[in-house]
Amino acid sequence: MTASTALETPEAAPEVPLDTEIEVLAAEWVRPYDQALHLMRARDWLVQLNPAATVEMRLAAMTHDIERMFPGGPRLDHAVMEWDSPFYLYPHSLRSAESVGVWLGSIGPAAAQVSLAEVRRLVGLHEVGGLRGADDVQAGDSLSFLETLAGLTRDWVASGACSRDKAAEKLAYMADRIRVPAARELAGPWLAWALDQLPAGPVTEAGR
Repeated sequence: MTASTALETPEAAPEVPLDTEIEVLAAEWVRPYDQALHLMRARDWLVQLNPAATVEMRLAAMTHDIERMFPGGPRLDHAVMEWDSPFYLYPHSLRSAESVGVWLGSIGPAAAQVSLAEVRRLVGLHEVGGLRGADDVQAGDSLSFLETLAGLTRDWVASGACSRDKAAEKLAYMADRIRVPAARELAGPWLAWALDQLPAGPVTEAGR
């Protein structure tokens, strides 16, 4: 679309202050990651959806992709791999859970503020959702992706990493995978906005 017809940015979740010591430490830990904003906004969206989210849920949201900050992780071929491929999503999620576990083991007494096993469980489920808050963490991740990483999917197309249809398919997948009803409602405008950021060109039905 042209600038004159571009969609307005939908209403976003408010920023949630870091009100526990361990969240402050986690924010410092993830800051060097080039998608740290996505992690922090996942936490904001989580709290928007569930104001009673536990510290474990909030911590999982703000660290869920952290394995990508370290070399040697699973690789994703944007051009051909399915976005729901278990051969990427599970190694990615479990490596992030392991990274968070190692970090929690290194920070001393502050780690006693959370259940290590619960944080690792939630991080390990962040791509697929699950019980006891895991669906909320996944929804926060999904909404944050549409808000903060629409530009990244645009860059995939511009750089030739994948086609426009493939990028649109990724955005649609991030919205469609959400199970939390309130989050699904919020995802609609954000998906339309994110699709609007892609370079001009036709999109097939698969990519909405």
